[in-house]
Amino acid sequence: MSLLANIPVSLTELHALASDILTLSGDDAVDATWYTRRLAVSAIYASAEVVMTRDPTPDLVELAAFVERRFEDRKTLTDKITGIGQCAGFGWNTAIGLGRSWGLKI
Repeated sequence: MSLLANIPVSLTELHALASDILTLSGDDAVDATWYTRRLAVSAIYASAEVVMTRDPTPDLVELAAFVERRFEDRKTLTDKITGIGQCAGFGWNTAIGLGRSWGLKI
């Protein structure tokens, strides 16, 4: 599947696998998070396959630790993006309030 001609099929299969994983885990999102969750699971799965080929430990201990770190990274990134969105919303509301206080019809 890593041959250049097979990349479109590989990506389709990876998306289907990520979708199945999330559907079976109870994901029922119908908004933009549907796409972002599948993208995140696809990225973690694909990188875990590479790490798995190089993991010499019995029971794939290094792989398990790697996957746990990736999910923690995803959680941290999600929290940061949420914080940035809240800050931007606060700034926008402040700008609107200032404009209204100056007599602008916003």
